[in-house]
Amino acid sequence: MTRKMCILVLLLLVVVPLCEQALMNITTYTNKRRTWNEAQNFCRTRHTDLVTIRNEEENQQLNGRRGWIGLYREDDSSPWKWSRGDEKANYTFFDPSELDSKQNCAFKYPNYDTWWNGPCTVDHSFICYDETLVLVKENKTWEEALDHCRSLRGVDTSTNRDHRYDLVTLSSEFDHSFARSEAREATTDEVWTGLRFLAGEWLWVSGEQVKYDNIQRCEADRFCGVLERKNTSFFGTRSCNERRNFFCQKRL
Repeated sequence: MTRKMCILVLLLLVVVPLCEQALMNITTYTNKRRTWNEAQNFCRTRHTDLVTIRNEEENQQLNGRRGWIGLYREDDSSPWKWSRGDEKANYTFFDPSELDSKQNCAFKYPNYDTWWNGPCTVDHSFICYDETLVLVKENKTWEEALDHCRSLRGVDTSTNRDHRYDLVTLSSEFDHSFARSEAREATTDEVWTGLRFLAGEWLWVSGEQVKYDNIQRCEADRFCGVLERKNTSFFGTRSCNERRNFFCQKRL
């Protein structure tokens, strides 16, 4: 049976600076100097963790920031891992001329892409992050996924919003890169996002403008956007009635 779908040809118009990202919000503490372990405890108490950098795009977004990052190893014979979940580091970007085989914690200097490693007991500024993306490993239709996200944690009385979470909005290249890294844990090859074709237009459920050009219009309001975890394209589209994992995003 032939599956009907829309093909999206996307041109990214705007790359939003990291400080404006909603999927991973960065806080750099330059006036609070801590050892690596103290910085890790601080970040885990007040944020999600010390920052994780999984690829070149994410690394570029951290230009201008300085301090401990979440990369460490137990000793000089152990693999480098990230503080968040002890994830083995598949991407590192140490300066070969500065790499010290005996030092086990990593930090960044401002205006450099490359990283340094140093003694974990030295006081440095540090970089924390807040993760607002939630992967839900349940298979639901797009509408069911939307209802699920909006039911998380009830009413936010501080902002008078009726829900704290929504299906995710991916508005920049960094958003896509970060979400695709998180989608590796999904149990389906495609993950619902908050993009839907409705009343003749592609819309984000968050109300944010769709910042892409040349998106093909569909014949009917039955197509929704997916992130394809095994594909580098920004979007695919599928029938909204199909069932798959989905991303919820905390509203700020």
